[in-house]
Amino acid sequence: MPRWLAHLLVVVGWLLTPVLAWSASYVGLWLGAIFATTRPLTMLVVAGAAAAVCGFVALTVWVRFMRRVPHLLSHHMAPRASEEQRAIAAAD
Repeated sequence: MPRWLAHLLVVVGWLLTPVLAWSASYVGLWLGAIFATTRPLTMLVVAGAAAAVCGFVALTVWVRFMRRVPHLLSHHMAPRASEEQRAIAAAD
């Protein structure tokens, strides 16, 4: 994998973070509203709590994953030109 593609994947991944948090909060809000009682105030409290929990959990998991992405991608990147001779020697 070319280095520029690996860098692009990291940048796009970090730019997707707000979208992921928003969508997880939306799903949590929707599920909270479905499972809440018929009283409006209780429904708002349960839906808001579910949205906060889902958004926080999704954001925590995503950030932990994105911190590991450079290491995961480093196994698939082509060696730099300056490291190419060492890579060839190590393979022999």
